[in-house]
Amino acid sequence: MTTAPLNSQIDSPLYFQPALSENDFRLLFTQHPIPMWLYDPISLKFLLLNDAAFEFYGYTPEQMSRMTVLDIRPESEHERMIAAIHAETDFGKPQIWKHLKANGETIEVITYGRRTNFNDQPAILAIIQDQTEIRKARNEISQTRSLLDSLIKNLPIGVFIKDMQDSGRYVLFNETASAITGKESAHVIGKADHQVFSEEDARNFITQDQYVMESDSVFTVENEIPLRSHSRHVRVMKRTIPSQNGEKPRYLIGLMEDITEEQALQAHLTYTAMHDSLTNLPNRVYFSRHTTDLFSIKEAIQSHALLFLDVDHFKHINDSIGHAAGDALLCQVARRLSAFLKPQDFIARLGGDEFAIIHPFDPENPDHRQEIGHFAEEITNLFSKPFHLDGSPEYVGCTIGVVIAPEDGEDIDTLLRNADLALYAAKADRRGVYRFYERSMREAVEKRHRTALELHTALQNNEFVLFYQPIFSLTTDLITGCEALLRWQHPTRGLVAPDDFIPIAEDTGIISAIGAWVLRQACQDAISWPEKIKVSVNLSPVQFNSRNMLDMVKSALEESGLQANRLELEITETVLLSNTEHNTELLFELRNLGVSIAMDDFGTGYSSLNYLRTFPFDKIKIDRSFVSNIDNDKRNLAIIQAVVSLGSAFNIVTTAEGVETQEQLTRLKDEQFGEVQGFFTGKPMSQRDVCDFIAGYDG
Repeated sequence: MTTAPLNSQIDSPLYFQPALSENDFRLLFTQHPIPMWLYDPISLKFLLLNDAAFEFYGYTPEQMSRMTVLDIRPESEHERMIAAIHAETDFGKPQIWKHLKANGETIEVITYGRRTNFNDQPAILAIIQDQTEIRKARNEISQTRSLLDSLIKNLPIGVFIKDMQDSGRYVLFNETASAITGKESAHVIGKADHQVFSEEDARNFITQDQYVMESDSVFTVENEIPLRSHSRHVRVMKRTIPSQNGEKPRYLIGLMEDITEEQALQAHLTYTAMHDSLTNLPNRVYFSRHTTDLFSIKEAIQSHALLFLDVDHFKHINDSIGHAAGDALLCQVARRLSAFLKPQDFIARLGGDEFAIIHPFDPENPDHRQEIGHFAEEITNLFSKPFHLDGSPEYVGCTIGVVIAPEDGEDIDTLLRNADLALYAAKADRRGVYRFYERSMREAVEKRHRTALELHTALQNNEFVLFYQPIFSLTTDLITGCEALLRWQHPTRGLVAPDDFIPIAEDTGIISAIGAWVLRQACQDAISWPEKIKVSVNLSPVQFNSRNMLDMVKSALEESGLQANRLELEITETVLLSNTEHNTELLFELRNLGVSIAMDDFGTGYSSLNYLRTFPFDKIKIDRSFVSNIDNDKRNLAIIQAVVSLGSAFNIVTTAEGVETQEQLTRLKDEQFGEVQGFFTGKPMSQRDVCDFIAGYDG
């Protein structure tokens, strides 16, 4: 780039061509980024400007050729400018001026003036520095500093800085730190810890600071700060402030946070998570942690008993009075138990109406089992008094399962499982009692579990078989039907009776699949019998509750081709105890198919007579218990006579089960009973044998 005097012909967009002999001077104007110009000290006209000057001010070379140094200044600066030139105060040292840009903007600049020669004539060289940017930068620094000061001052956490090369004196202590510690900032800044805090606190702070400075790591600690009326829990984090020049850090910064409310909230959340919201007793989570910790110590295992307690008839209270009454009952139970227990006992509500108690005992006492039993009995006695619900007295009991460590388990999981088994056994026995765990309970459960698994395999492997027991009419002495009796041909145990596996099949739900097989197979077998002989199939209450029961019966009849009037379904009154409306409707739908419905085990339940009004049964089968002693017990005979009268009144066939002697058969015939079945008239037999039996009997 070349430079040019402003009064020469314009050869380029920015400069006139000069005839300069000094290369350094030329380079200064062509390359220097700072605005510069030369002007005549007499006429004050511009002689020469560099690119930076044109770019900075925005004037064109043509405009500048007609201007003087006064034209780029506000009028208020003219006299000062002229005086400065005459007095040469503008030379050799910087001066602050106001200049005007081409767009009319007033700016503040610093100028450096110097006398020189240009084309052998006196001239003044001016170097311009924009003061606006400098001032702006200073303002930004000032604003940033004010912002930081305000930020630190108003931070919701305490901030302090110590000068560790000056005995750890505080150089900053913001308002939040003052509020947390109760120490005024003015009293803290400039002082060391021993001048502000107690001797013990100061000693601890100094030790912490030394560790931070030596290890150059973050140190966190929680302290309790006593105030006049209360105390605060404070978390403090300290670390060094890295130096900028790589030297050893000098300053330590600390952040201080008041966590009093956080601690209180955490304590509340912990309590809520570990306690039952209804009774305020420890909950299952608390119980699990407590027992895990307790029984992890071998000595503790050897000196504690675990009692599982279940409130009897709690569901009845919920159903009859309402859940609010049930909640009130649980609260009263919790208070009654807590009042009875000693401080060394531990109680928790595990959920629902189940409670657990850990009771310590003296392992050196040879009668400790008796003492634990007495303790459990005292708990059951607590329930002898009524509980007041909605202003009315209500009576409930409790059932308890008890385990003793280490006899019943050497770890908490085993003890819990065995305590649950003992509770289950107590409830199965009779409610309102306690039971100690016995090894036979575990063996029974394990056997039950094995049987449940084997039942699935048995169904897949076709291990089930049907036996049939003939049913005779006492009027005609002919076979009127055969009852299908299920047996399990176990591969290792041999022929298993239904009482050994049907309850398990009902509990596990597989009874529905087994029952469907029995129904299909019985119908298929009955096809080969004479048409006058029916087949009776027992239905489990679980199976009967199945929504596809009706379709199952239809399918069995259609697949086998058996006429519906040759199928008799036997149910117990248990079927009608639950879901009465649905089950009654299903009975009528089955009746509409043409199937006969018989009530089995009549007289052993609670409401048999009422059910005779609810549904018109085709047959009632009286339980074998009323037949077995009919000759010697007049009460049994009276019941037999009553059943005959009922059958006659309702036009229902009566069948007596369990006939085993001629005397029983004769008595039943004399009483005009309708049908009989039993070992005396015909034992259960296979399909092949019953076919032969039927053929031989008819022959």
